[in-house]
Amino acid sequence: MTSAWLLPLGVVLELGALLGHLPPLSWAAALAFSVYFLLYFRRLNPYPRWLGIVTLAVLAAAVWFARPEASLWPKLASSVAYYTSFLGALGLMQLLAQRLPQLRELHKALLSGSKVVLYPRYVLAAGSIGSILNFGMMNLLCGTLTDHLKRYPLTDEQRRAGLRSVMVTTLRGFALVPLLAPTSVTIAIISREMPEQSWSTMVPYGAVAALMMIVVGWRRETAGLLALRDNIGDTSKADGMPQLLIGSLLGLGAIGLLASVTDLSASQSAMVLVPVGVISYLLWRERSPRTVVEEVTGNMVSMHNEMFIFGCAALLGGVLGAVAPLEEIAAWLAQEPKYNVLLAIGALFSTIVLAVLGLAPIVSLSLTAGLLAQLAHLGVPIMTPAVGLMCGFSLAMIFSPFGPSTLILSRYSGESPYRVAFGWNGRFVASVMPLLLLLIFFTYWQQS
Repeated sequence: MTSAWLLPLGVVLELGALLGHLPPLSWAAALAFSVYFLLYFRRLNPYPRWLGIVTLAVLAAAVWFARPEASLWPKLASSVAYYTSFLGALGLMQLLAQRLPQLRELHKALLSGSKVVLYPRYVLAAGSIGSILNFGMMNLLCGTLTDHLKRYPLTDEQRRAGLRSVMVTTLRGFALVPLLAPTSVTIAIISREMPEQSWSTMVPYGAVAALMMIVVGWRRETAGLLALRDNIGDTSKADGMPQLLIGSLLGLGAIGLLASVTDLSASQSAMVLVPVGVISYLLWRERSPRTVVEEVTGNMVSMHNEMFIFGCAALLGGVLGAVAPLEEIAAWLAQEPKYNVLLAIGALFSTIVLAVLGLAPIVSLSLTAGLLAQLAHLGVPIMTPAVGLMCGFSLAMIFSPFGPSTLILSRYSGESPYRVAFGWNGRFVASVMPLLLLLIFFTYWQQS
């Protein structure tokens, strides 16, 4: 790919825009990404190509019929550049996972200990890492897992079963991020649209939902993790865990420090520091800038489907949010209090169903959050639909065959995205849904 350098160029430009508060750099990043994806559109998977065509059609319809203001286009370009770079920057953790032996020992440490805490420890570890690295966590844990299992004489069936058990547990942990993490895109969008709804006011409800999800998956997935541990049969102590812990704390501390001394969020700080740290390490180890550039470029090209999906989702959500009649819809919903709980249930189911059909959850999130902001302006309590939206976004992340997290697991496991989404998570989603509905009704009763 002679023009593959456009991907890392776009990420560098967007990081420069974040650090220097220079919107033109963000627009230039959007241009670099656009040129790359136009050149290599045919090399994308079928779903990203389909999503791109739909996004282009919606954009053309909005220009022709709605006549949006000129000020919308720079905002859309910045949004596309940010979310596309988000995956590209954090995905570089995969290069670090391939080289640090301590990271490969992480799975040995997580598979040790009492079987009672085996599943929740894995889930919470994945959620904790995901709250900072976001999709970079998927690349980190999945990349180290494949390397870890290669060290043992497992049969193909045992290896596949082990990959499935750990990866699905990792994915369930990632689903806790929208419910618990102050760095999650869910909390960020809701709090941006409705400043009165902060992380501290929403996390109690998210914690209850997270506990429900952990309990539902506990018994079902613990057996698979135990089988993998028994098949491996390695009872030795994991090496390098103190160094890994120190390195992780230093990394998290650096992210927290950058977020505290600048106006960057924790996720944005991670987005800046992960590439800086990974590339610095590669330069120190390889002693060849050309080799490092080739590796970074190749890593981003391997993720171009996921990057394209996120960019299209940002563009689609921005366009629909700008042209949708949210004020009129909010005025109608504000007439009856019962519509509040119906909106919460609708947010829960519609986010999941639309994600299954191919509409990225971030699009539903942006539209629904804009509607909730209008309801809040009219004096309607919006905690109940906000809880439904959080829960819907969480489940959509693991139940959509088109989502970046599902595609990342599909790439590492060799399974189809449909098997990852429906075969691995179908019964789990069906089991946890009634509990989340009870949480919505409880929230409505409490807020009434």
